[in-house]
Formats: sequence, C-alpha cells, structure tokens
Amino acid sequence: MNKILDRLKKYNATSDKQLLILSIIVAIFMWTYVTTSTNPSTNRTFRNIPIIIQNQDKLEEKGYTIVSKDDISSVNVRLTGSRDNIVSLKPDDIQASINVMASRPGITSVDVKVDTPTGIYLDYVDPAKINLNIQRIIEKTLPVNIVIADKLKDGKIVEVNEQNPEQIKIKGPESLVNQVDRIEAHIDDAEYLDGKIHNVAVKALDKKGELVEGVDLDNKDVNLSFFVYETKKVKVRLSVRGSIANGYVETLRAVSPDTVVIKGPGQVIRDIDEISTRTLITGYIRSSKSGEVKLDLPEGVEVYDGDDTVTYKIEIQRLPSATKDAAEEDE
Repeated sequence: MNKILDRLKKYNATSDKQLLILSIIVAIFMWTYVTTSTNPSTNRTFRNIPIIIQNQDKLEEKGYTIVSKDDISSVNVRLTGSRDNIVSLKPDDIQASINVMASRPGITSVDVKVDTPTGIYLDYVDPAKINLNIQRIIEKTLPVNIVIADKLKDGKIVEVNEQNPEQIKIKGPESLVNQVDRIEAHIDDAEYLDGKIHNVAVKALDKKGELVEGVDLDNKDVNLSFFVYETKKVKVRLSVRGSIANGYVETLRAVSPDTVVIKGPGQVIRDIDEISTRTLITGYIRSSKSGEVKLDLPEGVEVYDGDDTVTYKIEIQRLPSATKDAAEEDE
C-alpha cells in the first residue's frame, strides 16, 4: 500500500512541473500575441541622413588628410522596430558616420555605421560604403613675388621699401602642395603707392597662374610699402679744383658717360639739370690725367640702372714758346 502511495506522490509532483512549464509557455505565447496584435513590428525608410566624419583630427595628427570623397553627404536607411518606436522616431535620433582613424593613403572604402535608439534595428543603409582619397600632408616655403601693374609704373619706378614676411609656408595634401609654383601679391591700385604700409592678400598659383585651392598658408597677406621714383636724363660735369701750370694748356676735358639717368622723388629731380662729379684736387697741372671719379648725387637721388662712377680724362700740352725757352736754357 505504501508503495502505491509513493508512486502517486511522484506522479503528482511530475504533473505539477509539467503544468508549470506549460503555463509559462502559454503565458509567453499570450504576451507575444497581445504585443504583436496591439503594437506590431514594422519598418520605415529615412532619407538624407547626414554622414558624420569621425576622427578626422586624429587622421591629420598622423600626417594624413582627406583630399576628396564620393560626392555623397547623406544616406538612406530602413529601420525596423515596434510600431510605437518607429512612429515616434525622428531623423535626429539616427546617426550615420564613417570612422577614418585607421585609413591609409590612397583610395580607400569606409563602411557607413548607423546608430539608432534601443529597440530599433537597421535593415539596410544606402550607400553602405564611402570611397575616400587620402594623402600625406606636406609643407614647403616659397618667396612672395610682388607683381606691380604696368599702369602704375608708367613713367615711374616703383620699388619695395618694406615687406613682411618675405616668405610664406604652405601646407596641405601632397598633390596640391606640389601644384603650387609661386606665391604672389598683386599691386593694382595707386593707393598702395602712398608710402604707407598696407596689408595685401597673397595667392598660391600654379605654373599657369591659376589659383591652387585646398592648401593652407601660414600668412594670408603681406605688409608692404613702396618707394615711387621718377627718372630724368641729365648731363655730367667734371668738377676740378686746381689750375694749369704756366706754359701749359688744357686741350681736352671729358667724362664718360657724359650723361646719366637719375632716379629719385619727383619733387627733387625736377630741378636737376646736371650732376657734378666729386671734386678732383689737382693742384698745378703739368701733365695729362685720367681715372675714375664718383658722382656727387644729392640725397635721395641715385643713378638708375647704372653705376655712380664715371671715367674722366684731362689732356695737357706744353705751349711751343715754353718748349723753345726750355731748350735755350739747356744750351
């Protein structure tokens, strides 16, 4: 009898466990049925989600930069989730990004990552990859060329008085920096020639004179001031302090060149018709002389495109009567 009771107890215990498991399964089924019938799963497509480039600064810290990429700034995504979650979802809740930190030089393809709120799942993203052109960052330094418009130089000489800086460093992708042939500052307005310091923009140009964009300049302008001169052709006069000795005569006094072109401020050179040499101290001249002598130029006046030294020649002959008297004395 006891054995029969024990078997009944074991059967009841097993039956209770089976009923418990069955109850749990039924409960899960009913919960799933209720939730799917009242808040079913659905999907929705979102268009033009902006693409964020992540870790571009870290890429540049390693000496590389993005030169170009696919002409794509946004992606389309299809997301799945419960109806309530999908309906309440806004485009701002979705983030599309590419991570460029591990990218290497050359053409590379980077996966688009899409982040969504909890309970929202990505079905697809279009496009799924973005192609990038990554290049090494290089630098080079070039002098600044000052280009003065011909109309400003008509009848004048324009020279740089002050310039800062004289050189500019350019930095950027290797292919673009290598295109830069020169740095130029263009002077095309007479207001720059007033003697004051002006800030003048500079441009990075290629061999064809076309602007190279996409490079950084450590200075985007230069400080400039100018001297403006006029020119004038004048005679050269030989200045001599001394006299011809008795019994001698001067047959030639000449300088070469006998005219020079001078440059200087207009108000100064307009009144100058000739330039003297520095004075030659000769004493009593008894023989011909020749040599070089510098021009005695007024302050602020220079010889234009030439030397401030001329050659001179003074020729002396003895008078015939003096020669005869000397011969008689010798007898």
